[in-house]
Amino acid sequence: MNTMEKTVSFRQTLWWVVAALFLLSCSPQTTSPENETEKQTLRRSDSFFGLHFDFHANKNDSVIGKTFTAEMIDSLLTMVQPDYIQVDCKGHPGISSYPTKVGNAAPGFVKDPLKIWREVTRKHNVALFVHYSGVWDDASAEKHPDWMALNAEGKKIGGRMSVKGPYVDSLLIPQFKELIDNYDIDGCWVDGECWALQADYSPKMLNAFRAETGIQQIPKSFSDPGGYEFYEFNRKAFRQYVAHYTDELHHYNPEFQITSNWAFSLHMPEPVDINIDFISGDFSHVNSVYSGFFESRCIAPQGKPWDLMAWSFAYNFNTGVPITKSAAQLKQLAATVMSMGGGYQVYFQQNRDASPQPWQFGLMKEVAGFCRERQPFCQNAKPVPQIALLYSSENYKKFTRGIYSNSSANEPLRGMLNLLLNGQNAVEILMEHHLKGRMQEYPLIVIPECRYLAGDFKTELLAYVENGGNLLVVGAGATALFTDALNVEFSDTAAVSTQFLAYKNEMAGINTLFQPVKLKEGATVCGFRYPVSDLRFPSSPAASVTSYGKGKIAGVYLDVSRKYNETANPVYRNFVNSIVRELFPAPVAEVKGSANVAVTVNRLGEKLAVNLINTSGDHSNEKVARYDEIPTVGPLSVIIRTEKAPRKLLLQPENLALDFTFSNGVVETTVDRLAIHSILVLD
Repeated sequence: MNTMEKTVSFRQTLWWVVAALFLLSCSPQTTSPENETEKQTLRRSDSFFGLHFDFHANKNDSVIGKTFTAEMIDSLLTMVQPDYIQVDCKGHPGISSYPTKVGNAAPGFVKDPLKIWREVTRKHNVALFVHYSGVWDDASAEKHPDWMALNAEGKKIGGRMSVKGPYVDSLLIPQFKELIDNYDIDGCWVDGECWALQADYSPKMLNAFRAETGIQQIPKSFSDPGGYEFYEFNRKAFRQYVAHYTDELHHYNPEFQITSNWAFSLHMPEPVDINIDFISGDFSHVNSVYSGFFESRCIAPQGKPWDLMAWSFAYNFNTGVPITKSAAQLKQLAATVMSMGGGYQVYFQQNRDASPQPWQFGLMKEVAGFCRERQPFCQNAKPVPQIALLYSSENYKKFTRGIYSNSSANEPLRGMLNLLLNGQNAVEILMEHHLKGRMQEYPLIVIPECRYLAGDFKTELLAYVENGGNLLVVGAGATALFTDALNVEFSDTAAVSTQFLAYKNEMAGINTLFQPVKLKEGATVCGFRYPVSDLRFPSSPAASVTSYGKGKIAGVYLDVSRKYNETANPVYRNFVNSIVRELFPAPVAEVKGSANVAVTVNRLGEKLAVNLINTSGDHSNEKVARYDEIPTVGPLSVIIRTEKAPRKLLLQPENLALDFTFSNGVVETTVDRLAIHSILVLD
């Protein structure tokens, strides 16, 4: 080889070495097995994004595992990278989708999907939880009718286990021990629990009720003497049931993580008195945006790690047709949860052989990416006290007709939340046990169409106002609790009629319960109603405000909250929000430019984070199951009140530095466009 050939050969070799090094530096880095084992599987308290799969196996599922492969799950976890997976192991039919020797197994298995789930999630350091139907178990009801709950006529309540019966010790706890021993699962999400309960008249429940309360005549309904006590006893029995299996499984495996679906949430508005590890629930598959806003606010103050699950599909229970939602919809739902500091999971259906549907993996990945971008600015954020919307546990228990259920008693609460959010107010939902002793932290407390308050709580509310707080009482029944403080006299009994509310030069008819009032000296009218849709005619007070000590109290003398939930009339919203702004003129954040923006104001460590959520779209239209686009909104004018000027104002996750001015404690800026969810972070 001559000198020229040697030079060319050397150059070619050098070029290939450099090219190889370049390609190696650009290629995805794989983790060595040694490093892989160094990673730690996240506990639920540290998790942010998860996937849920269930299919409620039944007696006809005879080829479970047929198309289920480890490669499929490996591909899923590689693409989506969730913090945890929840998979079916026993649904409401009571049939287990793994080859159990303790419970009631499905009739046929080609493979054991749960074993494969565990092997592959372990490889990826992803936590594995199981979906397990608790109180609702059709197979156990058929096999052990003596385990069942009974109604007031002594008839079996379809598929429902008595929480006082042997079910929990004979099946639930032993089956979870089997799952821990054989599959090393990380935890369980027990479904079909508080929301599936009905008043139980089984012998063990009745005997225990008589022994504890001394009431011998069993009430047949809530309205009978002793009915309230009987329902309360059923609630206590349910909490004891959950506490029993929770404590037993924690004792068996201290690392095991447990929740009962919807415990200590909107369905169960009580202080957490059970050692569950987290709170979780699956919010409505229709009108899901407002469902997410509502349910996240019912859970967030409860002091436990929490997450909410969105259905990836809308479902017609009459036709049995599921319609997969778009990525835009699932991102919008994620924003309702993340903006309150919670974790988010999405429910995807499994096929009858337990396999997931690979065509959806790309959808999962896109939604996961959206959440991961926002995780640094949302996870574990804490709301800054602004408006407290009361969810009265006492009122709920007085007027709901279920044990724990999302009854119509909550509709006024939902309506008032939607009304306030649509007015760009930052709102928390707080129960009595959240507000007692800390009312003074909130510039405004709102009581929506509540008909009962405990005496000591009402006394504390009035002391809060007297010391400088502001209280807005909405509804004919609620204002009746505060007539003296409102400085008004009810001039007649409340009655349903059609009247017209006025806001500036606009009017809107509303058919609802109105309370006629006469204002005493010191009370001022702050809202009018008319008998006809014409501002020239005589009006009557629809709302008033008065001073009470150092603070103010206002009353709205009609039931507007539930009606807003039905129609979302902007005049109703503007009417009430004008009173809100009179009582609370200087919130931390004010947003103008679109009514289709919801706002939360959070603390993220030492930083202030203002979440902007685009609420546009057909999510409240039950005739629209899927929409692919959410119209952008903007420009938005934003005011943020803060003691000192920020060094910079960033729009996240875009990492866009915004121009702003600062004067007299007020930051002013403009957000040109809001796609779905962005966060203004003051640094």
